[in-house]
Amino acid sequence: MGLRTKESVRQAVWSYLEEAHIADFPRPCFGRIPNFAGSREACERLLTLEDFKRARCVFSAPDYVLKKARDLVLKEGKTLAFATPHMRAFLEIEPHQGKVSTTIRNMARLGRPLKTPVELILQGSVAVDRKGNRLGKGKGYGDKEVDWLKRHSLLAPGAPVVTIVHSSQIVEDLSNLMGKDDVPVDYILTEKEIIKCR
Repeated sequence: MGLRTKESVRQAVWSYLEEAHIADFPRPCFGRIPNFAGSREACERLLTLEDFKRARCVFSAPDYVLKKARDLVLKEGKTLAFATPHMRAFLEIEPHQGKVSTTIRNMARLGRPLKTPVELILQGSVAVDRKGNRLGKGKGYGDKEVDWLKRHSLLAPGAPVVTIVHSSQIVEDLSNLMGKDDVPVDYILTEKEIIKCR
């Protein structure tokens, strides 16, 4: 058996989610941040997090699995910050803008340039371990988004990172695969539990 790599972990997780029929629309999940059966319940765990309750502005990656979480951000009266695909723009939507469909296309249409400091980050993941080490789909956008927010003084000190995954996406220790630019997560929300990392 060969050495474990980031890509081999991703392929194993994608294959399992598809074969076990855990993956949900859009399918197949290969090459994506996967959506999964139970993602709504996992997203709703946000409402019990004190860090989420306190946050006035929440940044969300554009992944479909986070759509319910984006809906909750606005429903709870918070500003929703996001990057358009390929980080072409960083925008925000105020909760008072009325009922907003949080699809990427609609958010890009309604968003205004981001000016509000982000106090919590929502990231999708392909795999994560209980220490908070995270693998995305391999393009590096999650880490680059966090770096952009820091460089533009739009990330509040100590802002936690939350990822929402199926429990089967939690894997053994990924520490030896992590680089200096890989941003760890502080909380993992699954369909079963909340895990506080580190």
